[in-house]
Amino acid sequence: MSNERDLLEQAMAVLETQRTVLGHEATEAALAALRVRIAALAPHVPFERRHVTVLFGDLCGFTALSERMDPEDVSELMNRLWERVDGAILRHGGHIDKHIGDAVMALWGTEGASEDDAEQALHAALDIQAQLASFPAAPPEGLHMRIGIHTGPVLLGVVGTRGELTVMGDTVNTASRLEQAAPVDGILISHNTWRHVSGAFAAEPLAPLRLKGKQEPLQVYRVTAAKPRAFLRRGRGLDGVWARLVGREQETRQLRAALQAVLAGNGSHRVTLTGEAGIGKSRLLGEFETWLESLDTPPLCLRGRASPEMRRHPNALLRDLFSFHLQVQESDPPSVVRARLEDSFHEALGPGESSRIRAHLAGSLIGFDFSNSPHLKGTPMDEQSLRARGLESLGEYFRALLRREPMVLFLEDIHWADDSALDLLERLHETLAPEQLLVVCTARPEFFERRPGWAHAPAHVRLELRPLSPDDSHRLVAELLRKVESIPPALEELVVTRAEGNPFYLEELIQMLLEEGVILAGKEHWHVEPHRLTSLKVPPTLSGVLQARLDSLPAHEREVLQRASVVGRVFWDEPLLMMGGALPEGVSLHDTLAALQERELIFEQSSSAFAGAHEYTFKHAIVREVAYDTVLKRERRAFHGWIAEWLQARGGERSREHLGLLADHLEASGQGERAATFLRRAAEEALSLFAHAEARAFLQRALALSTEDNVTERYAIVAARERVHAIQGERREQHMALDHMEEWAERLDDDRRRTEAALRRALYAVEVGEFAMGEQAVQRAIRLAQQQGDVASEALAHLSWGRMLRHLRGDFTSAREHLERSLALAESARLPQLEVESLLNLSAVMHEGGELSASLQPIQRVIPFCQSMGDRWLECSARRYLAYVRKSLGDFAASRAGFEQTLQFSRVIGYRFWEAMDYTNLARIHYHLGDPAGALELSEQGLRIGEDIGSLRYQGYAWMSRGLALGALERLSEAREAYQRSRDIRARIRMPHLEHEAMTGLAAVALMGGELHEALELVEQLLPHLEGMHRGVEEPFWIWLTCFRVLRAHQDARAPHLLEAAHQRLQAQADKMHEEELRRSFLSIPTHRTIQVEWRRQKDVRGSPGRERLLLESS
Repeated sequence: MSNERDLLEQAMAVLETQRTVLGHEATEAALAALRVRIAALAPHVPFERRHVTVLFGDLCGFTALSERMDPEDVSELMNRLWERVDGAILRHGGHIDKHIGDAVMALWGTEGASEDDAEQALHAALDIQAQLASFPAAPPEGLHMRIGIHTGPVLLGVVGTRGELTVMGDTVNTASRLEQAAPVDGILISHNTWRHVSGAFAAEPLAPLRLKGKQEPLQVYRVTAAKPRAFLRRGRGLDGVWARLVGREQETRQLRAALQAVLAGNGSHRVTLTGEAGIGKSRLLGEFETWLESLDTPPLCLRGRASPEMRRHPNALLRDLFSFHLQVQESDPPSVVRARLEDSFHEALGPGESSRIRAHLAGSLIGFDFSNSPHLKGTPMDEQSLRARGLESLGEYFRALLRREPMVLFLEDIHWADDSALDLLERLHETLAPEQLLVVCTARPEFFERRPGWAHAPAHVRLELRPLSPDDSHRLVAELLRKVESIPPALEELVVTRAEGNPFYLEELIQMLLEEGVILAGKEHWHVEPHRLTSLKVPPTLSGVLQARLDSLPAHEREVLQRASVVGRVFWDEPLLMMGGALPEGVSLHDTLAALQERELIFEQSSSAFAGAHEYTFKHAIVREVAYDTVLKRERRAFHGWIAEWLQARGGERSREHLGLLADHLEASGQGERAATFLRRAAEEALSLFAHAEARAFLQRALALSTEDNVTERYAIVAARERVHAIQGERREQHMALDHMEEWAERLDDDRRRTEAALRRALYAVEVGEFAMGEQAVQRAIRLAQQQGDVASEALAHLSWGRMLRHLRGDFTSAREHLERSLALAESARLPQLEVESLLNLSAVMHEGGELSASLQPIQRVIPFCQSMGDRWLECSARRYLAYVRKSLGDFAASRAGFEQTLQFSRVIGYRFWEAMDYTNLARIHYHLGDPAGALELSEQGLRIGEDIGSLRYQGYAWMSRGLALGALERLSEAREAYQRSRDIRARIRMPHLEHEAMTGLAAVALMGGELHEALELVEQLLPHLEGMHRGVEEPFWIWLTCFRVLRAHQDARAPHLLEAAHQRLQAQADKMHEEELRRSFLSIPTHRTIQVEWRRQKDVRGSPGRERLLLESS
């Protein structure tokens, strides 16, 4: 029978679409026959309550118009007109209930509630007005229509002998009265409808209307236009009663003042609204946004919201923000996301390939799938540069938007946001500090325990929302219960006392009183049953109140709510359908969800992340938590499993963006082995986004879930963990991970994995200064690579060997041989990144061998090559080498600028080894520039990082820089300790050439302190090594000069000869520089200038004409 009814209704719908062809009278005649047949089925069609949206439209002045026209012309005009009007209704999913002369009634939600029924009705109304405005057959004065729309409960069923399926109830009457009250060409909606669409349409609130049959005025709005995709917020309200914002006047003023400061040109500001759950953070945000919309020139508003599921998933908050901004859905394929992001960047930055590249960089950074982008290809090391390049691209994009108009960025519930997204947002806010940008966030108080630095950022204001005062709580109760003629004092006191100033708790208490029958809601007035209040047991906590509400639900509604809670705070109807569950006969899932909406436990979203699926959200996170706690554990496992399968199927090409969420559901479903694989993949994705903390957490969970016999997966997990530990400088953990990699590579009997483990071991050895370990590892890697014909690994092994010989042994001849071998292999296999790395290390060997100006040439050649590849990681390496050479040449200003630039890059990508390197070099430069205090501070920062990451090599450099700074500040005892610490470290890691540098510092301090005997003892140990002292030492001539000064203080006859030798060596070094500017800069280094001055003084004292080439004059 139901199939016959469906066919009849389909036939009626087809007839409606042919009304213009058949004519109004013929269509009505045909429909009448079908209605008669439907009437015969009426006993089998039960009446049911539905939540629907009703639209009434009525032509204005049609009676007068028809009196002037021929009846046939009127009929033809009406047929053509209804074709357009009905088409607009049907296009937007409406059901045409009836035509009454020059009026039409349409319904949304009669065949199952949809999340956007009210929104689609508004779109249809705007479409109707547009159709009338462009109607070609309209009379000279045009055609005009009034439209009224209301949303609420109705009784749906078949009535009359003609079998009309229609709706009845006060909702229909209200929509009709709104149409009558609407202005000509106006669309008038009730507050009930506005609550479903606020934010999606431009609307003007009008004075409350007194409608026929209504005792209280009705709040109404005139809708004028649609906005882009809505970001809906729900305010306080009960059963159609909307409560004004209470008790937040001061916070409102502060928010407005922050915006005024931004608009006045005082730079960007950040405001964080904080308070306990339910305290009213989102409501205050919504009121502020409504105020923004009322401004003559409202700013651009972008919005993002975090959820509990995001906490462990890198950059999820940023993806949510851009998904909203770009109007993309989770079910959209990567090609759609890329196209929309590219279009947005082109619009902001201008057309061209440059904008496209920036879109790809930014999209990859925030976690969209750009894995196939030709602009993002590179070696694993190249991935390190993506964070900096992506952040730079995001900064340019937002600056371009801000050049057009001020911006307010709303970020809700950031206590659930992942750390990677928050780090990026802080970096982005720093780069946009001068702009007209206001960032408004909401967070619970514990957020500041997790990120204490957030509150101390420049131009940040923390607005803490306190519980409402008793007076304000009474005002809110009066607002919510204004339909109650006389609120019993006992009831009001109960609600205010129990809520303790929490607005959400207060609202839920009143909702519970409504559901328990203590408050009876009538159409116009509510009244209280005091005798029920005395027997009511009110739970003492918000969770208890919510639990009581859930317990009172019909069993099928509670079951659907429980299953929805397993999906998350945001959920979709599709996985709920997959889970099954018993529903009463004749009740659909959408009916149940509509009932839960009427109870205001959940809300429908205006758009869905997955096309074709309806999206919902729990009214509050606590509602979801309480519901989830009531699900039996054995049922949870099954539900989580179904959700995981749905997510995997629905994710499609973009499933990599949901890896962490998939893993969460798999783990909760008891599928530990599968969850481990997805967690490891999620960690690798997080590593590519530099989300190290999230990667670490994923891998820890993955290792715990993987079984001992799944060695392949465990090897992959521990290899990813080793990468995290290496980047974070966690040497003990890195060492353990390497041990596991080697053990499991052997168990798998896999030479490829053996080679990988050996190469990682060699890199580790360089960082911790263990030459013997590293040499053994690279020899093993080379042997294995040659056996497999793996040229890339062989080249990388020779590169690592060369770096070890250079850094840990000062054996520059052997280092050069291995680096040249690495370069040859890289060239033969066309491995450009390895070519660049080999060239840069060869340049460093030339520099450390005294070929200062010659070492510039390969670096200057490499930088444009890196830029052409778009490889910022290698470009940054090259610029660091360039800054290092410029420091040796005495160009301290350029060198400082270079190291400051590379330090910024190092901090952005979170590579702490590079940070230590940059701080230490900057400390040396500040020392040379006569700023020992600045040098001391920088050396201490470098030392802290060196200790954190376990790099003895850079601890040695930092202690050396600290000694120089303290010596210049005449803090001799501290300087002696610093030099001694540097010497001890360098002796421990067997770097004799650098140990001699620390010994020189000790000699200099002894000389300054008058301890001449100690100074001479140290110099005697240095003198045999002076001839080779130029190789690998930061400042060889400082060692010569210190030795000369100590010998002179002892009136040692060797002093003049030593100074002569130093001067000759300095002159020979300068003679190799053919560019006068380089030569002048090199000779201006303070140590070099002092040698020239001392040499000239010695010549003057001796009175010998000799062979003089006064370098001082040249400088």
